[in-house]
Amino acid sequence: MVEIVRSGMAYREQQKRQIIRTEIEAVNGHILELGFRFPDLWDHEFLRSLEQTTAERAHEHFAQETFQQAQKLKQQQHIEHIEQLKEWFLRLAAEGDRNKAGLTLEKLLNRLFELFGLRPRQPFRVTGEQIDGSFELDGQTYLVESKWKKNALSEAELLIFRGKIEGKSTFTRGVFIALDDITGEARDAITRGKPPSFFVMNGYDLMMILSGNISLIDFLQKRRRLLAEEGRVCVPFSELK
Repeated sequence: MVEIVRSGMAYREQQKRQIIRTEIEAVNGHILELGFRFPDLWDHEFLRSLEQTTAERAHEHFAQETFQQAQKLKQQQHIEHIEQLKEWFLRLAAEGDRNKAGLTLEKLLNRLFELFGLRPRQPFRVTGEQIDGSFELDGQTYLVESKWKKNALSEAELLIFRGKIEGKSTFTRGVFIALDDITGEARDAITRGKPPSFFVMNGYDLMMILSGNISLIDFLQKRRRLLAEEGRVCVPFSELK
């Protein structure tokens, strides 16, 4: 029935006799008398469009197409920017000087946060401590620390980061980015005695984000939930649901 109505509308358009809302409403009334109701013919936007002139509908259609094309272009540019960051990251991974690579990594991460609208703040200093940066997610602020060394990190630097978070406010959270992961002893140490206030992201996680396997927002939200519900600081990427 819906297809019949659409064919009738197309025919009337060719005849330059536009179907109006009252005609469709009359058809709906007859169909109801037969005990049927087709939601597409009752759709508010569909009925509203029948009140428009041909020129108005054409203008609206053009505006929608223009918006969709702009969104498509924006999405394509986003994908290209992420791909550029991936290539940048791979070049850094080949860098022999880990200290130099680590400093450049901060710039890469800030650009990544910007692309996902997380309003990053670059490295800043408060009394007695240096903080690599921060970002905002769903109205909450997260401190960021990033380390890129040749071996998995021990507990010392993680405990320092935990102290930085605890020195701010009860609702401050953090993300520790350890490109070469952390040791098993460190995993135990940062969850012993105190509830965890941050989670760890490693190089594989970052590569999965840069490869488009998961968006940064989705990754952070999933990890935040696992931290809140299960207290899990380190989670293999394969276990993200």
